[in-house]
This record gives sequence, C-alpha cells and structure tokens, in this order.
Amino acid sequence: MSIYFGGHVAVAASALSVIYITRDAGRLLRASLGSVVPLGAEIFLVDSGSTDDTLTIATEMGVKTIQRPWLGFGAQRQFAVELAANDWILMLDADEILRDQARSAIVDVVRSSDPHVAYALRRYNYLHGKAIRHGDWGRDYVVRLFNRRYGHYRPEDTVHESWYGQGETRRMQGYILDHHSFPSYADMLDKLRRYAALNAQQVHQRGKVLHAYMPMTHALAAFWRGYFWRLGFLDGVEGAAIAWTTALGAFMKYAMALELRDHSQQ
Repeated sequence: MSIYFGGHVAVAASALSVIYITRDAGRLLRASLGSVVPLGAEIFLVDSGSTDDTLTIATEMGVKTIQRPWLGFGAQRQFAVELAANDWILMLDADEILRDQARSAIVDVVRSSDPHVAYALRRYNYLHGKAIRHGDWGRDYVVRLFNRRYGHYRPEDTVHESWYGQGETRRMQGYILDHHSFPSYADMLDKLRRYAALNAQQVHQRGKVLHAYMPMTHALAAFWRGYFWRLGFLDGVEGAAIAWTTALGAFMKYAMALELRDHSQQ
C-alpha cells in the first residue's frame, strides 16, 4: 500500500520507521525531519539529554522522543531499532537531509526488496557549506536502510558502529543524503578529540597488540590516502583540513590506546 504526499509517492506508515539518535542536534534537525516527513513513515528519535532546541523542534513537528542515557553508538542504535513499530528501518543522523529524488527509491525498496538485503546510501558531504568531492569524504557510503529482522548493531561498538546484516549489502544508486557535518573547524577538532578517546578505549578493550610506532604510521597512512591517493588536495583548504584531522585522529587513537595500556600495567 502507498499514498501520495506533496507530489511524491510515500510508503504506508505501516511499512517503515525512520529513526534518529540525538543529543544537542537542533542545528539541522528541522530540515532533516522535513526531508523524511513525505515518506509517511513512523518517525521518532532517541535522545540522550539534549539541552538545546532538539526536543522543541521534534515536538513542534509531531515527532515522538524517547529519553535514554548514552551508552555508546552501537547500543543506542540497537535500542532504537528494537523500539520501532516496523521492520524496515531508515536510520539517519540529524545533520543528514534526504534528497527529494531519493524518496521513491526508498519506497521501492520497502515495498518490494528482499528483506535480507541491506542498502548503503551515498552521502554528499559538506564542510563550511562547500561540497566535498574528493578525499576520504568523496565516496562515502553508509548502511542506513535495512530490515531489522535480519541483522543488528553490536552494543560493544561504542564508536564507528555498523549494521551487521545476515544477507548482502547493495549500494543504492545516486546520491541519497546531503551530509552537513561541521559548521566550523573548531567543531571538527572537538569531534576528533571525543572520537579519538572512544576509539582508543575500543582498541584497548579488544586487547589489540600495540607498538610505539603505530601512532605515526597510522597517521601518515591516513594523510597519504586522503590527501594524495583519493585526491583530497583538489578540495582546497577544506580537503587539507579533512586530511590533517583524519591523520591526527588516527595518531591520537593509537597514542591514547598506548597510554591506556601503560596505565593498566602500572
């Protein structure tokens, strides 16, 4: 069953749930929610203590919210998936906006696709409002459309969580999402700090063998890959900033993991 909404075919609300996990996500939430409302799906967000206007925006747009303390990305996403009313899930971040032309493709998947198949959606990334076409952000696919009966998120993945599906993963054609990740370099550095600490904890908890040379080798490899191999230099200052912060993040991940190892042995 489908309905027509604003000139677009929308999937019946009984077939799809759109999920957000949020904390202080008000900057682009209204635009993001507005891009998925025409799907006619269940929409809700799991919030972990927002103090900005996130909850106000959700209330104004008729979107239900569930409060839950933050336990890591994997645990939070799996909790949200289990709360959904429907099996087909579209998992979004509040800084992602669904493109108009992508809605019909999502509807087709939900109505007729093999439920064992998960779909990777291509994101068009922006920094400072500038489209990033190269480097590590240039070919960015994220698995966000799937049937929850055939996979899961791992609660132990506190960062860089993935959907672990039981079937194949297919890439949906074309750009599906516009991703407005950082309004400033300061925001990039703040996220780098938080993610480096989470990544280091994950490496430490998994008992990975560490060596003193690893921070530098991983940082150099990350910079070379993003700036030269993937042509990040073609994106100008923004491309250089992405390559440098990615490299610094890799360095700090392993440097902090070494620090955690040394502290645990004292």
